[in-house]
Amino acid sequence: MATEESVSAVSTSTEADSQTGRTVLRLRELILTGEFGPGDRISEQPLTGRLNVSRTPIRLALERLAHEGLLEPYPTGGFVVRKFTLNDVWDGIEVRGLLEGGAARLAAERWTKDSDLEGLRRAQGNIDTMGEPTADSFPAFLELNDIFHAEIVKLAKSDMLR
Repeated sequence: MATEESVSAVSTSTEADSQTGRTVLRLRELILTGEFGPGDRISEQPLTGRLNVSRTPIRLALERLAHEGLLEPYPTGGFVVRKFTLNDVWDGIEVRGLLEGGAARLAAERWTKDSDLEGLRRAQGNIDTMGEPTADSFPAFLELNDIFHAEIVKLAKSDMLR
């Protein structure tokens, strides 16, 4: 599967199917590629023209990214790109690793039939086909990686973990 096909697999995810989902993906990409740097203020109005969407999906996307920790509310309105220290990054990696390890253990204990693994195998195949991420393909890689980990959580059959 070519990189373009891997990217199209990402666009078939539930998040990418809605206007808000596409806006979240695009804003996340702008942040992760450095177009919006740490401390930069992000307001709804300028984004409407840049992303060619109305304010409602922008507002919802900004709130979602704030919930994910990429943005912080600005005291007088809007959002700013969150600044991460090296310790923040290491702590995040450590915590995610602990949760993912637990999810993988639960998934291994709870899957019951081979067909349960189809989504996980498909996600891994898309990642393998993409190969090493580049600066251009990194946002698509992040989405494929999220799909892969969502499949593990699904197999874990734990509402608490989800």
